Amino acid sequence: MLKTFSATKNFKYCAILSVLLIAAGLVALLAAPFGVNLFNLDIDFAGGTTFTYQLGEEVTPDVIDKVEDAVAEVAGKNVSAVPTGDGTQVLIKTKSLSSEDREKLHEAMKTAFSLEDDDRQDVQNVSPAVGKDMQAAAVKSSLVAALLMLLYITIRFDFKSGFAAVVCLIHDVLVMISAYVIFQLPVNMNFIAAALTIFGYSINASIITFDRIRENQKLSRRESYEAIVDKSVRQSFTRNINTTLTTLFTIVLIIFTGVSSLVNFAIPITVGIVSGAYSSIFVAAPLCALLKKHQKKAK
Repeated sequence: MLKTFSATKNFKYCAILSVLLIAAGLVALLAAPFGVNLFNLDIDFAGGTTFTYQLGEEVTPDVIDKVEDAVAEVAGKNVSAVPTGDGTQVLIKTKSLSSEDREKLHEAMKTAFSLEDDDRQDVQNVSPAVGKDMQAAAVKSSLVAALLMLLYITIRFDFKSGFAAVVCLIHDVLVMISAYVIFQLPVNMNFIAAALTIFGYSINASIITFDRIRENQKLSRRESYEAIVDKSVRQSFTRNINTTLTTLFTIVLIIFTGVSSLVNFAIPITVGIVSGAYSSIFVAAPLCALLKKHQKKAK
């Protein structure tokens, strides 16, 4: 089936699938300016309270789980804990807590880890204004990355290839955002790291396909561009899949063995990498072929 599959002829079906995949993320982004929040905003973006404790022991994944379980009754489920300092300190992030709830959390930590009052080293409030600055930084960094990718692909190939590659970047990030909305993953600084990581994987997968197209154009000058694209997609299919799988093996292990903060990072990365493999094969090259076909018709 792969030997006869035509990515260009089936592009409309792939486009429909892509629309379905990005729908949740796109709706969430469009609704945000109107005050409708469909995201599970973490303290980094929504504001909240942070606590730093000296535990006097190495903060392992098991310790992290114990910390989160200890404070969950007071702080709720949307709480995260990460090692900090010399590795024996833990940083706890929660929603905004009243003075009474802060003391309840402190008592819960003292009971769970046999701590003294002095072991609570720091308590801080993170205002929503800081969260807005982080949101703006996330948008700016993504836009700059997309523009740089467009410039690079345009110089290396042509503008239509660059445009198709950037469309795939946006597609893959929207698929990742859909995962955040559907699974209600906490949106924190990991979101920015995941988006930029997916940018890299997505553009790399697209370049593999575009490189093959350029090579086949030199070897098959009499064939139509659509035929060359279909041939190139089939030839680069195995390489794209192998590249994706070797990365996924490690990421999926983190999902099953990592602490919650790592799992919340690994899930969107997994979704984005799979989406990047899909879009580079079924979206980038066929879209580029469609753009060039319309250009010929216009001429």
